[in-house]
Amino acid sequence: HLMKHSASFLKIVLFLVTMIPLNAYAAESAYDRVMKTGVLRCGYAAWDPGVMKDPVTGKMKGLFVELMEEMARMSRIKIEWASEVDWGQIPEALRSGKVDAFCNGMAADGGRAKNLAYTVPMTYWSFGVVVRADDVRFQTKRPITVADLNKKDYSTAYTEGDVLETIKQTELPLVKGVPLPLLGTPADNLMYVKTKKTDFVVFPVVIMQSYEKTNGKKDFRFLKMKEPLRVYGNVVAVDIHDTALKTFLDAALLELIQSSSYGRILAPYEKDYPGAFMRVKSNYDIAN
Repeated sequence: HLMKHSASFLKIVLFLVTMIPLNAYAAESAYDRVMKTGVLRCGYAAWDPGVMKDPVTGKMKGLFVELMEEMARMSRIKIEWASEVDWGQIPEALRSGKVDAFCNGMAADGGRAKNLAYTVPMTYWSFGVVVRADDVRFQTKRPITVADLNKKDYSTAYTEGDVLETIKQTELPLVKGVPLPLLGTPADNLMYVKTKKTDFVVFPVVIMQSYEKTNGKKDFRFLKMKEPLRVYGNVVAVDIHDTALKTFLDAALLELIQSSSYGRILAPYEKDYPGAFMRVKSNYDIAN
């Protein structure tokens, strides 16, 4: 009698299981959403001149805004600049489906790659060390070395989860780390140096160029080093498990990079910010 009822119950369970849609067993991936809707929902963190939002019109602008939107046009999808995301919250924003990709032209560092998958670089950028213009501690006749900076007497600020935190932990472990507030910006980091809350900041050349266009060159200077402290690719990040979306974006970005649109978009930024953005080299030669 018990076995008879158990068999009947099992039949009911099996019938109900067959009635449940397949997508109920697994969460929809970012790739699936993009293919279904034709829209890539981008997260971003504002920085000049990479990704900016006009406070009046709400329109997005900047180098990586232009590159992403041209990539989307070529691939016959659309970009929605869906949400501003704090640097430390990028993995969770992707994992939760809040955004499909982080489209900021972020630095592709290994620490964050534990949780993020990076696309091919759209450009490259170099990082140097910025100090107050009147700080005599860093005035030497020879180029500054990492050993000169990696001292417990010095401090530097960073946004938690940002590449600056990675650099501080890996190359400047003795330097005191000062976390910035949530949604901290490059301007906040410079203000910490200016007001002597910190001693220096590791910054991309373009960030300083942007600051100097507005504020002049009187407050800060780059330290002279033999070579850049770091060079990173500017990439798009997706969730570590979303390899299908990464594959699609890699192909779409390579198509853009190898098109005439790439140089057309980059040219005005190269003129306004000389040496800040390095182009991705073509992997082919054209015979003369």
